[in-house]
Amino acid sequence: MKKLPLKELVVKTTEAVIDIGVDPLTAWTEHNSAYRPLLAMHKEKELDYLDDELLKQYMDEVGARIDRGEIGWHMYRRIQREIDKMVEYSQKGSIGWSFMQKVSKFKLNTYYEKIIADFIASADFHPNTRGDITWIARKYFAWLIGEGWHTLKGVGAAEVQKFLVHCSNHLRKGSIRNTMLYLKKLYAYLTKIGLSKNDYSELLSFKVVRGTRLYPAASPGDLARILEQIDRRIPVGKRDYAIILLGAVTGLRAIDIARMELSDIDWKRGEIEIVQEKTGVSLALPLTKDVGAAIEEYILRARPETNDTKVFIRNRKPYRGFKDSVSIGDMYDVYRKRAGLPREPFDGNGFHSLRRGVGKNLTIAQVPVTDVAQVLGIRKLNVAKRYISLDSIHLKECAISFAGIKPTSAEGGEVQ
Repeated sequence: MKKLPLKELVVKTTEAVIDIGVDPLTAWTEHNSAYRPLLAMHKEKELDYLDDELLKQYMDEVGARIDRGEIGWHMYRRIQREIDKMVEYSQKGSIGWSFMQKVSKFKLNTYYEKIIADFIASADFHPNTRGDITWIARKYFAWLIGEGWHTLKGVGAAEVQKFLVHCSNHLRKGSIRNTMLYLKKLYAYLTKIGLSKNDYSELLSFKVVRGTRLYPAASPGDLARILEQIDRRIPVGKRDYAIILLGAVTGLRAIDIARMELSDIDWKRGEIEIVQEKTGVSLALPLTKDVGAAIEEYILRARPETNDTKVFIRNRKPYRGFKDSVSIGDMYDVYRKRAGLPREPFDGNGFHSLRRGVGKNLTIAQVPVTDVAQVLGIRKLNVAKRYISLDSIHLKECAISFAGIKPTSAEGGEVQ
């Protein structure tokens, strides 16, 4: 096949993916998340064609982002899938590729692969937890292989300790805590099936204090500017307006909005009742007049005809509900950009900032933190208390006065 410039190659790859039946919106969303950074790297180096060394560097950086806790295992898999598609298209000129279910930068032998497969099958893990546990188990076993341990025979507490020290050199505290938690589950299983004489529960139970980053809440001014960008005269505008208003008023997570069913809305009682995807806990919220009107306008005048029972439907064929929260987050970012509001990766200004805005407003209104937790469907009170940190109005009342404190210079003298 004739060698194509990288920019043309990624476009051709995406078009080929669409040709084999992938939803166009999904295909182009995956295109942006996987290929845009790679294109930027080549542009910086003034390279027009795919460079193997730069591609390897790119994937190494994606893997490092997992270690730093910046992205999850699912995002790594997604990017790796898109890169594999592009490489296949560059070699064959087509995508005859069956979508791979498992991708990992950690290469294991069949002995460890079987242990992981049996371990994951031994319990009904939540999909998100399953991915994280698999990631930690593969990371641990790959490290053991690198240390010369091709089976678990002879592996003991010293190796577990050395692995944790290894992780502490590049993982964040929160990731270290999760590593210990999932290793504890793994070793409980290994002890149960006789592959370990000790579950090392005490070794893996010491407390790790996780640092908590304070992300911003969406301000009323920013929200107004974002809503102004939506053309509510067209179907997609009616849908997007209803979604953003729903998130801003109720504080629902994007994933819960994406998976909301028509039957979840009780129009007579004026309530929305869902089971939260993250916690599995039921949550009932009032359907306010403005949100109800926006959803009604969308359902009656803009929602495509479909057998799908989700409230919010994609605007392109095949008409179906959103697969996950990514599309909603991307949609929100588009309107932020149109409103002239800056958006950087991991800056906390995504769709979830609407939820923090609800928590902040409730706290400013001096609603008890227990009620804030109930409204947002939060099980742990400590999580709800974070919204107090966003209440700058009342936090000022806690500030210590500088009255009577005179600043001094570096030499210790009083500043005039």
